[in-house]
Amino acid sequence: MSLDINKLRGSSKLANLSQDVEISEGTWPENLSGHVFIIAPFHRKSDTHLFTGEGVIIRWNLKSEDGKIKVNSKKLKTWDSLWYASLLPISKLFPKTFFPARTGLWGISEIANTAIVNMDGRLILTADAGRYWEADPNTLETLTPIGRFDEHIVSVPMSFFPMVANTAHPFYDEEAKELITCELRTTPRQENFIADMTSAPYITRWDGEGTLKHWELEGTVLDGSPHTAIVTEKLIMIPDMPFQTGVAMLLGLKIPPRKAYPKTQMYIVKRKDLEANKGTVPSRLVTFGGDSYHFVCNYRHIDQKIHFVAVQQGTISLTEAIEPDDVKHFSGESYCKKYYGVPWMFAFDPGVLRKVVINEDAQLLSEEAFIHPGWYTTVLYTADPRELKEENGYSAIYQVYGGFQRDLVCRRQYMSFRDHGTRVFTDEQLPQHDLPCVLAKLPTDLNWKELTEKLEIEQQANPDTHLSELGRELLDFYVCPEGYLLDSIQFIPQEKGYLFISVVTPTGSEIWLFAADCLKQGPIAKINLSNKIDFGFTLHSEYFDHLSERKSTYKVNRLASALGSLTKVPYEFFLNPRSDIVNRKVR
Repeated sequence: MSLDINKLRGSSKLANLSQDVEISEGTWPENLSGHVFIIAPFHRKSDTHLFTGEGVIIRWNLKSEDGKIKVNSKKLKTWDSLWYASLLPISKLFPKTFFPARTGLWGISEIANTAIVNMDGRLILTADAGRYWEADPNTLETLTPIGRFDEHIVSVPMSFFPMVANTAHPFYDEEAKELITCELRTTPRQENFIADMTSAPYITRWDGEGTLKHWELEGTVLDGSPHTAIVTEKLIMIPDMPFQTGVAMLLGLKIPPRKAYPKTQMYIVKRKDLEANKGTVPSRLVTFGGDSYHFVCNYRHIDQKIHFVAVQQGTISLTEAIEPDDVKHFSGESYCKKYYGVPWMFAFDPGVLRKVVINEDAQLLSEEAFIHPGWYTTVLYTADPRELKEENGYSAIYQVYGGFQRDLVCRRQYMSFRDHGTRVFTDEQLPQHDLPCVLAKLPTDLNWKELTEKLEIEQQANPDTHLSELGRELLDFYVCPEGYLLDSIQFIPQEKGYLFISVVTPTGSEIWLFAADCLKQGPIAKINLSNKIDFGFTLHSEYFDHLSERKSTYKVNRLASALGSLTKVPYEFFLNPRSDIVNRKVR
């Protein structure tokens, strides 16, 4: 049974939900407490791309009462609803875009539907384009955008709502009490100005109350997008990742951007340089193999070395999606309407996890790749947050593999990546059937290169073993039934740890709970939501051990910010020197 695409789009009931849902299978731990927040796109009938729409915040109270768990959800109220209503009458005048952000006469919408940051109990919602927004973790009400537009590094100065390109994964440093992220000043590429853009990156810091502060990376230009800011006790690292955006893509024109560099490039800044320099900081470049999308990085340096895991996949593009003219690559059949807008998020190559070690001078010391021949499409991941600042760092990464979905690889996706330099397999090595979704624990103390070699030997010795089942004696993992997709995954840091996962099933949405030290036994408890609500495809999550009242009085006037962007933002973008932009004073 293949994945039911209809189940990826959530129900409109999510806009305002408060229910007690029953634990349908297994035993829920009696002492489990705290809350899990999940963010998801709010899907409307006229939305195209699967990620389009404001965020829906979903909160789970992990303390069970009478065999039930409390779930609440509420739609984030950014400007996107205004856009949706005002653009409908004239939407037919514009090309139909299959891009996550909504673009039109008002500018570029702010969706804030991708990831969540726990900022000392404050709930911050993020995305790769648009300002971050704060919501109340108790009521789930939308409180404020983070920063006026003229506080941000603006990428494209469009109308009331200019484009602020940043990263969906900022880092909140509890020790420094600041949110650290990256913003981009974008310009069309000279040799291909219509289709492609390049970006000058700025490190941005915010203390939660005042104005945003920026530092430009000297002489640094990104081809893609950071998607994450990686922070250690001494460094800030900005990756140049293959999330590419072009003017043509924003306008709905089918002109692809230039191919991304087939390796991961990372720019490294010393945190102490932010204090010593005004407005600009030097950066150093380190390059290693593979296309990286996410990172699990130790905060502490070990013997002056930085250890991290890069989550990689070379044949996907989340800014592209299946469109009406596309066909299924492996069968040549046309797609029906329900497939339109599903991103190219399923790969035709095994997923790669890469352990990387560099020193404080940005020199690559070692890299080890783990590749399982039957585990395709690295998607979301988690790790034990208690280990973030321990001396030895993370002991393991828990990775979801989305599987090999032949029908979801379109011809245009294949043509775009068939000759990509990071591909692991040739076309002749691809499986002739779908492969299931897998949840796996990868201990960081193992030699991943040797582990990969052992899997290759096992595959040759046991050609009849199902590809996804290889390595049972080597690793702890769970293989999903066909038609199931593990989605948002969150580590619960209690006792030996639990994994809280939202699941798309053939009949609807479920929540599965795993014991982190024994994945192979399967979920220890399930919550079946099929008869109540479908969450659809959800994105990143965060754990709060308790909820507290908001003490901050921080609030940005939305209307004043939008009106101010009409005058101050274009003036600064086109006329002001960069030193004025990074040192601007906003009241």
